[in-house]
Order: sequence, then C-alpha cells, then structure tokens
Amino acid sequence: MNAQPNIALIGFMTAGKTQVGAALGRRTGMRLADVDYLISEREQATIADIFREKGEPYFRQLESQVLQELCRRNGWIISCGGGTVLAKSNRELLRSHCVTVWLRVSEAEVLRRLEDPEAPGRPLLEGSDAGPIVHRLLTQREPLYEQSDYIVDTDGRTIEGVTEEIIDRLGLPLDGL
Repeated sequence: MNAQPNIALIGFMTAGKTQVGAALGRRTGMRLADVDYLISEREQATIADIFREKGEPYFRQLESQVLQELCRRNGWIISCGGGTVLAKSNRELLRSHCVTVWLRVSEAEVLRRLEDPEAPGRPLLEGSDAGPIVHRLLTQREPLYEQSDYIVDTDGRTIEGVTEEIIDRLGLPLDGL
C-alpha cells in the first residue's frame, strides 16, 4: 500500500493557506506543517525580521531547506509561503512529493484583505504602496501557481467553504466526521 501523499497549499499572500491548512487538518486528521512558521521557529525571529536583517535570499534558502525536510514525510498538509514556488527546485519537490492545491486569490481581494487591521505584516510590502508590488508579484507568480494539480478560488469564500471544496475534489477521508 502506498503512503498517503502530502497536500501542499500554494498561493499568494492572504489566500488563506495557513487557515485552510489548519481547517483541513481538523477535518481529516492530517498533520499541518506551515513553512513560514517553521522558519520563524528555527530562526527565533519573525519572517519580517529575517527579511530585514538577513535578506530575502537567506529566507529563500531556509524556505527550500524546510520544504526538503517536509517532503521526506508522507500524509502531511504543507502550507507553503507565497514565494515558495519561485525556486525551480521547490517546484520539482512539490510536483514529486505532493498533491498541490493553488488557493487562487484576485489582486483586488488581496488588497482588500491587506486592509484588515488583523492581517499579519507582509515583509515584501513593508514601507511601500502595496498596489504596484502586489500587481508585479502576482504577475510573476501566477504562471508558477497555475502548474498546480488543483485550483481553488478563494475570493469571497469562507475558510470552511474552501476546505470543503478541497476535501471533495481530492476525495479526502474525514477523521471521525
């Protein structure tokens, strides 16, 4: 019997990867690993501090290391950072070790979600007008996100609704529900 594959949630900032990953874990009993959280724990610093103090290339190197470690496991939900797909080696790891689900979010919805006072800080937007940066990054990353096995739209949807669609489309067994 083959081991259960990992499910990798990819997508742009604010798409809901962490929240959907947690909801999927609760519903299916699968364990969740959040790449950004693991990096932050390992470095004992926030992602914003890592970007500011050590730079994006250092962060991307850590991101690749953590992803490699996670892809050695089976049956996990992996919540990837928005830029995880930038490295070709990361895309290859995801393709060979995971079922990938792109949580697609529109540019307008990203900007709306960023206005929420409860939204976490975003290092790539610090001290800048978010609009042009979001547009540039989305334009750069969407062709990479499109390589996913599944695409799930998140605009105007609840975490529960997105989670239910993923469970249905992937045929995931529920844990005691």
